Amino acid sequence: MLRTGIAKMLTEVVTGEKTAAYLGSGSLAVYGTPAMIALVEKTAVALLEDRLEEGITSVGTNLNMDHLSPTPVGGKISCAVTLKEIDGKKLVFRVLVEDQAGIIGKGTHERFLVDADRFQAKADAKLLQTDIWDD
Repeated sequence: MLRTGIAKMLTEVVTGEKTAAYLGSGSLAVYGTPAMIALVEKTAVALLEDRLEEGITSVGTNLNMDHLSPTPVGGKISCAVTLKEIDGKKLVFRVLVEDQAGIIGKGTHERFLVDADRFQAKADAKLLQTDIWDD
């Protein structure tokens, strides 16, 4: 059941594949912002798992994150999301990301509830449209 206040935390270790240098978002061997964003979405999806009606899923629509501090390879990252608002099909999560030394990221994440089959069909139909870039 969805209700405000429910929360979920996931953790991961910073590996070479999660660094800014590897992901192309920078040149240093520190936790990359794209990896943080992926963990935020993964944590929100995990929170919603087994709480949605059959055939309903969620899609991410907005992320507003501040990446405040670097974490080196080998550091442990914890991401906590809390459902703070339900507005029809829109869900708003408060996000806090920490490493061993403290807060490294914070912000909000929005997801929308959608009919999975209908949403996928609409996305797939884009392949049938004429590409405006083709001559």
